[in-house]
Amino acid sequence: MKFITEMDLRDLYKIEPFTNYVVELDTKITPGARQFLVDRGVTLAQPPCSDDPKTNTSQLGETEARGNWYALRLRRKMECIESLFLLIGAEFSTSGDGLLSEEIMALGKCFRDVQHAEREQITPGNIQFWGWPEEKIRNCSNNLGKHFDISELHVGLENGKVIAILNYLRASLREVEPAILEAYWNEEKQACSQQELIKNVNLIINILCIMMWKRLGGQKCKP
Repeated sequence: MKFITEMDLRDLYKIEPFTNYVVELDTKITPGARQFLVDRGVTLAQPPCSDDPKTNTSQLGETEARGNWYALRLRRKMECIESLFLLIGAEFSTSGDGLLSEEIMALGKCFRDVQHAEREQITPGNIQFWGWPEEKIRNCSNNLGKHFDISELHVGLENGKVIAILNYLRASLREVEPAILEAYWNEEKQACSQQELIKNVNLIINILCIMMWKRLGGQKCKP
């Protein structure tokens, strides 16, 4: 099953605004994405549902089987991103940017806390970074704009390589939200049972956006 997130819709809407959005078969739209459409007055069309009990019974078994694979795929993806934090931290350390290396390693620890919460099926702890509480991080990132259009023009800047690496890490983290939704979507409640994991992953992405903003020469963040 495919999940459409708020970030997906923001990207589409940025390319070309639309007034109607049709959800394809075997596709779910997250609550955040649904609210995004409501806020912009976009009409949402739902696919027809099957009322055949035999079909529903067989689909239930298939859903359970897929759920196991989705959970495994999520954990493998998180392991890959964990190693990416270590690799990038080592790269910055070798290049002489010790402060940024320390920040990436500290952010990697925040991500490992999310991994631990997923494995143990517990609620992840609150994230603090630079001594900032979560609300300040979110507000700062919202004021900057979550979606940077990083291109070859940025690569040519003095900090171009650093920006490109941070952007790659950010893009990799964005793949985690759909994977969590696939693994923990509650069909009956039409919601994700591990929404707190998504909240923390998005907060880590926000922190990376702020790091990129600093390397782009942005002014001090105003929460």
